[in-house]
Amino acid sequence: MKTALVVGADRGLGLSICKDLKSQGHRVIGTSRKSGSESLKQLHVQIIPDIDLLDESSPKRLSQQLKDTKLDWVFHVAGYFTTEGALVDLNRSEQRKMLEVCAIAPVFIFSELLRQKHITSGSKILFITSEGGSIGLRTLKEGGANYGHHMSKAAANMAGRLAAFDLHPHGIRLIMVHPGFLRTDMTVDKYADSYEELGAVTPGHAAPFIRNCIERLDLENTGQFVAALGSDSFGYGVYALPIEKKYQREFSPGGQIPW
Repeated sequence: MKTALVVGADRGLGLSICKDLKSQGHRVIGTSRKSGSESLKQLHVQIIPDIDLLDESSPKRLSQQLKDTKLDWVFHVAGYFTTEGALVDLNRSEQRKMLEVCAIAPVFIFSELLRQKHITSGSKILFITSEGGSIGLRTLKEGGANYGHHMSKAAANMAGRLAAFDLHPHGIRLIMVHPGFLRTDMTVDKYADSYEELGAVTPGHAAPFIRNCIERLDLENTGQFVAALGSDSFGYGVYALPIEKKYQREFSPGGQIPW
């Protein structure tokens, strides 16, 4: 049995990861921005409330609530996404918020967990980012727009890469994971018209593949950027693949993808 912390456990992917971990017999601790959703409470996991990534005191408060808990696995799932138009339709405040939640705040969570020894040698961190943060997978066909989303995910990938190097001497592993193109509340009003074309899947479908990524994580592949489902449900990055491989397994589940 592993002790797993899921940061951002209230709904969507975080909730599905909690369900999957519970089904495997693991001890689960989930954070919530407020008091915890009814769906999370029904899982009978330990809930740490009031962990808002825009609140600079959240890492310390999280550590205090964990007390002397040693974590085997950490899943950092929490994120924020709002759409923007093309270059003439930008939103500076929303870009800042996306960068704070997706790239800056997670580093301070990892730092506090390390400093307070909640993660030690052998611990593993799975950092949910996105193929949307891959510069190499952006294409003219997809087009521009959504600057804050793509910039924040690219920054998250860099943050995770650097954190993996800093954690390596401590024997702690970290991997960045694109979870797949998901059918969630966060995407339904933005990308529902692309669900069928790009093979969007439910968070429940993706969760076991994500768990497989952390199970396979070791010091040899720490710091990698991988796709939990491989080329399946890849998202808009599929447009960057060679035409003859677009709907083939260019990337296997858990395989590395371009930065």
